[in-house]
Amino acid sequence: KEETMERIIENLGELRRKFKKEKFETKIGIETMGKQKVFGSLDEVIEVCRKVKGVVPVIDLGHIHARCNGCLKSKEDFENIFAKLRPLRLKHYLIHITGVLYENGNEYYHIPLKKADMPLESLLEILLEKKYNVTLISESPLLEHDATYIRLQLEKLLQKRTGKEEVDFRDIK
Repeated sequence: KEETMERIIENLGELRRKFKKEKFETKIGIETMGKQKVFGSLDEVIEVCRKVKGVVPVIDLGHIHARCNGCLKSKEDFENIFAKLRPLRLKHYLIHITGVLYENGNEYYHIPLKKADMPLESLLEILLEKKYNVTLISESPLLEHDATYIRLQLEKLLQKRTGKEEVDFRDIK
């Protein structure tokens, strides 16, 4: 994996130089992966982001959950991910979310959120509590359904927090 890390850093560095030469003002995202033998643990992704300017992590929570064999359960578990990311000083987090079927630390495939064992509410609570600036992207096989489900769960939590029946997402700030 060390050789893989070096090649990834070298290739991303070359890509960044080409972007700079062409005056492309964009960041490159590198995603956490869902299989143990594949490069892309959270720590590996963070290391690449630290070594190559302009590269940011794409946090796939389903993949992280699979790699750690279902370790994302509590608000604290999700907060630990953000704590690991803190040295990168990100102002915004790009997060992929889906349920996953996994075994022995390896993802098999994506499943709907309601069938997953990763608790959405724990994630949403920590996002609201800490006021993280995030973009959540549903990667569920029921894409629109789960995106709507996430929004409804978020609205429910906001109603509980604000005491308002009608919530406005500006209430998050």
